[in-house]
Amino acid sequence: MTIGTRIGSFVMALLAVGCALSQDPAAPAKAAKKLRLHVVGASVSGGFEDGPLWGAAEQGDSVPLQWVLKAWCGEHARATTHPLEPMAQLFISPMELGRQQIDGAKKAKAEILVAVDFPFWFAYGEWTGKDEATGRKAKLAQGLELLATFDGPILVGDLPDMRGAAPRMLRASWIPSVALLAELNTQLETFVAARPNMRLVKLAALVKGMKTEGVALPLVDGALQAPPGAMLQSDRLHANRLGMAMLGFTVQPMLRDAFAKDHPLHAQNWTLDQFVEACGAGPDIADLRAAAAKPKSKAPAGAGG
Repeated sequence: MTIGTRIGSFVMALLAVGCALSQDPAAPAKAAKKLRLHVVGASVSGGFEDGPLWGAAEQGDSVPLQWVLKAWCGEHARATTHPLEPMAQLFISPMELGRQQIDGAKKAKAEILVAVDFPFWFAYGEWTGKDEATGRKAKLAQGLELLATFDGPILVGDLPDMRGAAPRMLRASWIPSVALLAELNTQLETFVAARPNMRLVKLAALVKGMKTEGVALPLVDGALQAPPGAMLQSDRLHANRLGMAMLGFTVQPMLRDAFAKDHPLHAQNWTLDQFVEACGAGPDIADLRAAAAKPKSKAPAGAGG
């Protein structure tokens, strides 16, 4: 090969490289949009903490449900919520403040709505009318219809029996009778069952265990019994950190079902231990284990005879 030929080949190679560099690089692939689940509801979902400001002897401790679900979602979805203070004030004006929450979820373009305690103040609260049963049912219907304006999957809790809550938080006159509460729950369950995008969270059964029966916590290294009240703050109305961990664990099956089958979170199956860690409830578990390890005191000799 002559010197001229070599030079010509070298020049052609440079031109080829220059052409390649001058071409627009391939546009990077856009990351898949993360689905957004959005939490609405009342003070339990908002992580309300009881304390001396509200008449309690000691400061309570809890976390918002959004914190729990944000940890559960990880990198696979976004978990957002309504501002927490208006959530705690839902009892003041359920329809007005509830509409603001639903409008906020729509504005945020959320795909999944977690509304576990959203219906609560559409059934509870002060009632001054003559026909309480008819009035509370109509009010609950309004709240459920408001929820139904959201198009995506909705997780909605049924109505727990909160008799026994501290009167400083929940006046006796604000609580429906046992019979009326049962009718309201039937109304709610019928409404949810008729709508394929709604999933019912059995909040009433969970709260009953927390309040009166105790709960056997299904931890990885064996069940641990939580006695009545161990997952509630001193007002006997709001969950503590351990209660929020158990709420997250209870919501998980319905939440998984809200995601498409090809979405990673459809197969997400956290243990209760993982929810405990996400909520910072490890000290509560340690206290329960310490209490369980203490020997039971024996009755004094001659007692009971």
